[in-house]
Amino acid sequence: MLESLQYLRAVASLMVVVFHLGAPLSRLGLTAPWPQSGAAGVDIFFVLSGFLMLVTTRGRDSYTLSFYVKRIIRIVPLYWIVTTASLALLLVAPQLVKSGKADAWHILASYLFLPARHPVLGTLEPLVVPGWTLNYEMFFYLLWGVALLLPGRARLPAIALFLSGLAVLGRAVPSENAFLAFYTAPIMLEFVFGLALGLWYLEGPALARGWGFVFIAAGFVSLLAQGDVALETRVIQWGIPAAMVVAGALVLERARPVKRIGAFVLLGDASYALYLVHGMVLSAVGQVFVHLPQPSPLAFVACAIAGVGAAIVVAIAVHLVVEKPLLRLMSARPRASRAAT
Repeated sequence: MLESLQYLRAVASLMVVVFHLGAPLSRLGLTAPWPQSGAAGVDIFFVLSGFLMLVTTRGRDSYTLSFYVKRIIRIVPLYWIVTTASLALLLVAPQLVKSGKADAWHILASYLFLPARHPVLGTLEPLVVPGWTLNYEMFFYLLWGVALLLPGRARLPAIALFLSGLAVLGRAVPSENAFLAFYTAPIMLEFVFGLALGLWYLEGPALARGWGFVFIAAGFVSLLAQGDVALETRVIQWGIPAAMVVAGALVLERARPVKRIGAFVLLGDASYALYLVHGMVLSAVGQVFVHLPQPSPLAFVACAIAGVGAAIVVAIAVHLVVEKPLLRLMSARPRASRAAT
């Protein structure tokens, strides 16, 4: 367990929460521009995913099937639960889901982690809007599982060449087709950044601990200093700084184990739940505050604090009561299997 990566999970998920906080605040009457760089928490997640996939599967042969099973257990159950809750809300109380509409293909694609046009927004986002990143994650897991069939040294170059080829194809032959537009986006190269960091972490030379702080500071300053970015250039504008942040954390880990802080570890553990449920929580909090008789600067602050606080509390509750027991249940080996070993 690398504590610094748990902390980065917590920070990345909170960045996304703060980014999405702009929507309820704007409905409340906030006219000032809301910072867009919080969305770069997704880019940190992508780099972390690439790193963890290489490190956790290093030296494992004939591991593809087990890898797929573990990834499905980790990602699918909670996502399907949240997707089903969103669908139920859409069908039972559609007036509460202002950006939703029941569309059969969109709903099916949401469960299958496939890109589909949102029936209201027109974007390539599923029913649970933040789930668009999971569509990329699942595609990367599919590719990495195939790469595990290759010799260890060939895995990273094979993935890098394949994803680079898709990115070049997307620029050379732009398409409105949902699948082509989605899977040829350069943002997937951020997984390659993580894979490269994993290779360095396992085999590369160590750096002085001070460089860790330099990389983290430079990465976050670069992320926070930029406004919204286009998907075509995101891998450069946000992907490279995100990789710097992760690299800095890894430099610190290699130099000296990072101190464990229980609250941040818990939030890191609950980061997946926070990522999935925060949209519904922020929307609910916003619905409460929008009925205030006279919005004021104090109301904006109160809404922001209540929204982020409620999202954290709900996410931790979902993690402890739903996600953690579910993972334990689905990962448990049958008694007969344990006895045989």
